[in-house]
Amino acid sequence: MYSVVRFCERAQALIHGDLHTGSVMVTQDSTQVIDPEFSFYGPMGFDIGAYLGNLILAFFAQDGHATQENDRKVSNLFRILICSFSV
Repeated sequence: MYSVVRFCERAQALIHGDLHTGSVMVTQDSTQVIDPEFSFYGPMGFDIGAYLGNLILAFFAQDGHATQENDRKVSNLFRILICSFSV
């Protein structure tokens, strides 16, 4: 419990709090983050960790969602990652 309290008390930045692939909108010209109702002050790396965790979960869930028409290649996840951070 002490580590949770210490984690919450050492605020560094305003963060999204619920960042995942559904909260990131990417176009050729910009990257926008939506849905900020869980925003709070916390460690700067929290959102990056949450986003990468979401991509890792999506990677392991691919086989369960794939069909013959929709192959769900691993390259799609890496394309999303690169597009998200390149703008």
